[in-house]
Amino acid sequence: MNNERFYRSWHSGRFQSFIVGYKETDLWIGVDKYYPEMPEATLNLIKKVRKQLDDYIDANPDFLLSFEPITDENATSVAKKMIRASKMADVGPMAAVAGAVADEIGAFLSYEFGCKELIVENGGDISVKVQEPITISVYAGDSPLSGRIGLSIPQGVCGVCTSSATVGPSISFGKADAVTVISKTAAVADAFATFYGNRVKQEEDMEKVLGETLPPQVDTLLIVMKDMMGIVGKHKLQIVESGDCHESC
Repeated sequence: MNNERFYRSWHSGRFQSFIVGYKETDLWIGVDKYYPEMPEATLNLIKKVRKQLDDYIDANPDFLLSFEPITDENATSVAKKMIRASKMADVGPMAAVAGAVADEIGAFLSYEFGCKELIVENGGDISVKVQEPITISVYAGDSPLSGRIGLSIPQGVCGVCTSSATVGPSISFGKADAVTVISKTAAVADAFATFYGNRVKQEEDMEKVLGETLPPQVDTLLIVMKDMMGIVGKHKLQIVESGDCHESC
């Protein structure tokens, strides 16, 4: 468990929450109605998903190492979803792993326990299902904007994922403090966050990237670099007050 994930104490109390960890998977989960069986059931699913992924990687090492999309029509389960998302964003399949796992857990809890609202945060990449709007704020490391801005998420299901060159263990070839993407799923948002994060190498790149037409899979793109930020897309930027739900990279 990562003790540095202090932002998990910032949520509003709207959800009942629990934490589950296994190997590199580190989940904070908020649900509208909590059942005591949830943590163990979630852990069992994580173990199952991780074994499927580990077995697939053992047989297909390029899946783990490639920074470009791969093709495998025989891939199954979460690996297949990662491959699809990475092809959309033109990145390696592992760029979608945290988001894809968050999607799996969210779908499981919705089906098995009837959750009508939930937040599944996997190391800062989030699968969201809400019936009422919620603000997800963005942690951007040492940027003065970190934790002070957020995105208003309306009713529905989506993924909110962040790539950072200054926070967390994930590889980024860019220099941005936070590149946050909202898409229909967390797997797709995760892949595109990596794609855009890799492209922001200097301040001048922000305007160029934000000036491009968003692909149909991306609903919103937010970039934070030092004391600057820019946003394009469907979701509204919010000033965050203490106690709003937060996400990080």
